[in-house]
Amino acid sequence: MNLNFTLILQIASFLLLLGLMTKLLYKPLMNYLDERAKQIKDMTEGARLAEEKSKKYAEETHHALKMAKSEALKIKEDAKRLSDAERRRVIDEAKKQATFLIDEAKKQLGTERDLVLKKIRADIADISIETAKRLLSRDIDKKDHKRLIEESISEIENEISRARD
Repeated sequence: MNLNFTLILQIASFLLLLGLMTKLLYKPLMNYLDERAKQIKDMTEGARLAEEKSKKYAEETHHALKMAKSEALKIKEDAKRLSDAERRRVIDEAKKQATFLIDEAKKQLGTERDLVLKKIRADIADISIETAKRLLSRDIDKKDHKRLIEESISEIENEISRARD
């Protein structure tokens, strides 16, 4: 019986040791492992949430950037359209002003030409009268007659060249 008693004592010691180990080591170890598994799960979930958040933020940023590019393109097109319209308006205004200035210059040239022609006619009339007075005041031979005509023509040419200047 000695063998049975030792065997029973060994089995009882083993079971007691197993119970103590379970209570002192196994449960705290399992609790630690469960806690660690929970922390890892929480960290994984946190990382997944952070990744989703960063993806959402990246999408929002991408969308905002796309909208900003679209708005910038619209502003650029509007500015180009407005500048083209302003350029056309300025060109049209310049053409109108140039046409007006040309017409005014033509009117002024026509008026000045008319005045010059009137002056030339008046001068020709004066020269003709002066020539007639000279002719009537004395007898002229052919040589004097020719000289008087040449002087009259020369005076007319001088008047015309002065009028041009």
